[in-house]
Amino acid sequence: MTTSSPATGAGVRLIAPAKINLALEVLHRRPDGYHEVDTVMTTLDLADRVTITQRAAGAGLEVVLTGPYAAGIDAADDLAGRAARLLAERHDRAPDVRIEVEKRIPSPAGLGGGSSDAAAVLRGLNELWSLGLDADALAAMGAQIGSDVAFFAHGGTARCTGRGDRVEPLRDMRPLRMLILVPPVPAGEAKTARRYAALTPHDFGHGHISQRLAHRIARNAPPPTNDLVNTFERVIERTQPELVAHYASYSAAGAPRLHLCGAGPAVFLLVTEGAKIAELRRDFGMTGATVIEAHTLPRPAALKIERIAAPVAIEEQA
Repeated sequence: MTTSSPATGAGVRLIAPAKINLALEVLHRRPDGYHEVDTVMTTLDLADRVTITQRAAGAGLEVVLTGPYAAGIDAADDLAGRAARLLAERHDRAPDVRIEVEKRIPSPAGLGGGSSDAAAVLRGLNELWSLGLDADALAAMGAQIGSDVAFFAHGGTARCTGRGDRVEPLRDMRPLRMLILVPPVPAGEAKTARRYAALTPHDFGHGHISQRLAHRIARNAPPPTNDLVNTFERVIERTQPELVAHYASYSAAGAPRLHLCGAGPAVFLLVTEGAKIAELRRDFGMTGATVIEAHTLPRPAALKIERIAAPVAIEEQA
C-alpha cells in the first residue's frame, strides 16, 4: 500500500531518555550465544534530544550528532540511522529524512543512550509517516537493532526478560531522585560483550529479585535498597581494579550505596529530597567524576512527541 509522504520540512521533536537498571540478573547462557536476563528498568529525565525532519524525495538519510557527548561517535553507523533504514525498508519507503541527535547522555556508560536514540527514531518516524504501529510492534523491530531498544519503545518502568527484548510494562513508580557518577575511565571496545564473557556460573541468578521488585512496583511500593542488584558489579570487582578504586573514592566522599548502571561504568546513588545536592555534587566532582542529577521519568513524559509544521512558502509579489 502506498501512503503519501509529509511535506518537506515537516517533522517531529522528542526525547530519548536514559535508563537505569533497578535490578539486573543474568540467568544463564543460551544455546544461541546470548544470555538470558531478568531486569527491571526505568527511564530518566536525563535525555538526548531528537529532531526528525522530512527531506525532499531522493535526498536520502542524513544523521547529525551534536551536543556534549557526540565526540567519537560515527554518525554514519549510529543506531539512530540504522533504525530509520530498518523502518523505511519494512514499510517500503525511502528514508528521506534528517535526524539530528543532541547527545546529552554520556556514552558508553550503561545508561542506554544509543538504544534510546534508536527507539526515539522508530517512534518519531512512526508518527511522522502515520504508520500506526503500536509499542509492541516498534519494540519487536527495535529488538533487531539492540536488546534495550525494545524497552525504550515502551518507556516508563518495565520488567524485561529473554535477552532483554521481552518487555512487560509496569505502572509508573514513585518518583526517585538520584545522582549519576561517571568515572573518568574509558569503557573500551565491546564493553558489554566483555562483561558477559567474564561471567561465571557462580554469577548467575534465578530472576527472583527482579520478580519481587516488579511485584512491589505493581503495588506502588518503593524499591528496597537490598533489591537494587546488578550481576555485573561482581564482574567489575574481579576484572577492573581501576574502576573499583574510583567507586571507593565515591563512597569515601559520601555515597552510602552505589548501584551500577547497566554494564557500567556509570553508577547511581539515590538521594532524598532533603539532601544537600550542591555539596554532594561538589564532593563527588572533586574525585574526578562527572556528576549528573536525574529523576525517574514516567511513561507519558518519556513517550511525548511534538509535531513540527512544514514551513509555508511565500510567493514573491511582482
